[in-house]
Amino acid sequence: MIKMKEKKISKRKTHGIQLLLRCVVRDPDGKVISDTGTKPAKSFVIAILEFIYGMFNNVNRSTEDTSGASNQVYVWGQWTYDNLSVRAPVSDDDYGLVVGTGDTAEDNEDYKLETQITEGIGAGNITHGAVIAGSAAVVGANVDLELKRAFTNLTGSTITVKEAGIYTESQNQFFCIVRDVLGSPVNVPDNCSLTVYYTVRTTV
Repeated sequence: MIKMKEKKISKRKTHGIQLLLRCVVRDPDGKVISDTGTKPAKSFVIAILEFIYGMFNNVNRSTEDTSGASNQVYVWGQWTYDNLSVRAPVSDDDYGLVVGTGDTAEDNEDYKLETQITEGIGAGNITHGAVIAGSAAVVGANVDLELKRAFTNLTGSTITVKEAGIYTESQNQFFCIVRDVLGSPVNVPDNCSLTVYYTVRTTV
């Protein structure tokens, strides 16, 4: 019997586009109370691919917005006007990085957070800072682009954050492109802040 020589198969490292999530809670003096560390985020949802489809094909493309209505997530020829913007200003909870209290598992067709924590200082509210979008830059072996937003709890009670995501603006309509249920809930005491970081990473 002829013994066949075993072929050595090397495992190829997984590459591509990654999405990472980190949540940091700080006291009023800026001291870190808790830090989840940077974790893989799970959930780009269908709206982001509907946008890419429209962009690749030079066609208008519609999908469900955060109100549940069908609207154009990509409008052909309108690059100068709010196609997939996330740079929301202070106090704007319609788009940008958003947080909530829902813990239902993520789904490909999610079009909003389960229970968004909206702008304000009462129960069910949190104050929203401006979204800061960094430039793409080489970081070690990767290329990273970081989005971040600070939220401040002025409600008088602890807020427990269980979900986070990214809403975008397109033609004055708002779309969820990312929704993540946190691995562990994050408690934000009164008068403290939560900074959410989303990092888009590519690796060759």
